[in-house]
Amino acid sequence: MLSVASNNPECLIIDSCGIDTSKMVDLLQRHQCTSRQCSFDQASELLARTDCQLIFLHTCYTDTNALSELHYLRQLYPMIPIILFDDKIDTTRIDESMLWRANDFISTAECTDEILQRVLRYNLKVYQYRTEIERLNQLDPLTGMMNRQQFYKELGEQLKSSKKPATVQHFALISVDLDGFRRFNNLNGYTAGDLVVKEMSQRLTKLSPGLTCRQGNDEFILLQGADSREHLTQQSTQLCKQIIHSLTQPYTYPDVEVILPCSIGVALAPEQHYEIDTLINQATLARIKAKEKSCCSYVIFDRQEHPKDQSHIAIEPELINAIRRNEFELFYQPRIDIASGNIIGAEGLIRWRHPEKGLIYPDAFIPTAERTGLIVPIGYWVIQQAGQDLQRIAASGLSIERLSVNLSFRQFQDSYLCRTIQRLINKYTIDTSILEFELTESALFNNEVHVQEGIEELHTLGINFSLDDFGTGYSSFSLLQKLPISSLKIDRSFVSGVMTNTDDREIVKALIRLAHSLNKEIIAEGVETKQQLNFLSRYGCHQAQGYLYSKPIPYEEFVYLLEHGYQLKEESAATQ
Repeated sequence: MLSVASNNPECLIIDSCGIDTSKMVDLLQRHQCTSRQCSFDQASELLARTDCQLIFLHTCYTDTNALSELHYLRQLYPMIPIILFDDKIDTTRIDESMLWRANDFISTAECTDEILQRVLRYNLKVYQYRTEIERLNQLDPLTGMMNRQQFYKELGEQLKSSKKPATVQHFALISVDLDGFRRFNNLNGYTAGDLVVKEMSQRLTKLSPGLTCRQGNDEFILLQGADSREHLTQQSTQLCKQIIHSLTQPYTYPDVEVILPCSIGVALAPEQHYEIDTLINQATLARIKAKEKSCCSYVIFDRQEHPKDQSHIAIEPELINAIRRNEFELFYQPRIDIASGNIIGAEGLIRWRHPEKGLIYPDAFIPTAERTGLIVPIGYWVIQQAGQDLQRIAASGLSIERLSVNLSFRQFQDSYLCRTIQRLINKYTIDTSILEFELTESALFNNEVHVQEGIEELHTLGINFSLDDFGTGYSSFSLLQKLPISSLKIDRSFVSGVMTNTDDREIVKALIRLAHSLNKEIIAEGVETKQQLNFLSRYGCHQAQGYLYSKPIPYEEFVYLLEHGYQLKEESAATQ
């Protein structure tokens, strides 16, 4: 038998369903592979401690589990090929595994030495090529020092290891930039600016006791460690003074010498935080404050001066488990035909039923999901759940005209978006004439061409689109006419002011007229009083949703309203 590699490739076998993985272990050992076994929950810890080259994953193949687990591993360990395995994998399972971004697959019941040899050789080559590309991508092309992405990675590893009781360490994150660098660039050209940045990087490298990277333009980040809070403050203060002295020496480029002052901000860990983005943000805020204070100065971040709530950071590690444990729910806010008072549809709104914290609203976790990319599997879960609920509504002999769910801008960055939605439509027999995706103006116009292509491809499946928060952004009327957007939703901020604010009143009237001229449905959000409803009705608004009718409610309560033919009664608004 030919050896796959002379250095015994390290493989991690991950099982999320509690099956016997000994067959996979035996297969790998026969090919001189070193293997470890763990559950999905243990994977991150093992991957952090080992130099793993291949991941063998057994997943339970539910839509949310397969997607969330693979997406999670792909995001955190993009270099490592992921090979799905099971006793038997049929054609459908193979298609699914490729759709969920697996690199390869193995049927352990049918695996021969030749098949396994091919899988190992191919995926080890993939790992080798990816690793080499990653090494080349770790350097800043101008200065040759560590770039931001690599700095974040190594900083994260140091912060993680410093939390262990036996190795508690303190860190100072130092953010440095030059004052007036943009003006210098404008006056002297970017070639001169590049020369200054290269010289600046060389000076900082000589002074830095730890990690150093170029964050962008003339901004650099340094990391300094110490064994105690007192030593850290003393050493970081001394380093800041040395940096100021070094960077205020003249920069020389052809025939010219220039002195550029600098500003420095410092954030401390663990005193102020352990999370990377938070520490960098704190150091940046401190640097801005130093710039306001005076030139050539430094400021250590003070939480009392920036008391912004950062509680959302604590939920980030729990989001992946929330998907796997099915802790999300869809609530529905009825959409009402103003003329008849009848429910004609609903908007599906996600909630997180946390086992300890109770019901968590989207404002508390969606920004984190957007930032981490977990919005993609969460978004697919929402579509899947909406499809299942549509099936249940139809099975009850009830019907609605529209069921809308939100589609994030980040989801359009997923190249598998349309294929995945098509698969969910087929699996749950979703009536696409009822399904509607809501987009915000910022999502629609953030990356026009990319999003337009996705909208048009999804529209070929029969899906409708509505534009949410209409009037708060910068809509292009030509795009509104060109794209398959069937309805516009007036933002609640305008609706709330129609009885008290002249500007809001005129904006709402103009938006209704615009929708009519474009032949679009117009829907008002946040309707809370009968007076607001009367105003909207008078000027021709078609539909409304808001607390006057109903707050977002669980599926069972929504179906109850449908079954009883709910209409708005005068007495229900008497106290509004």
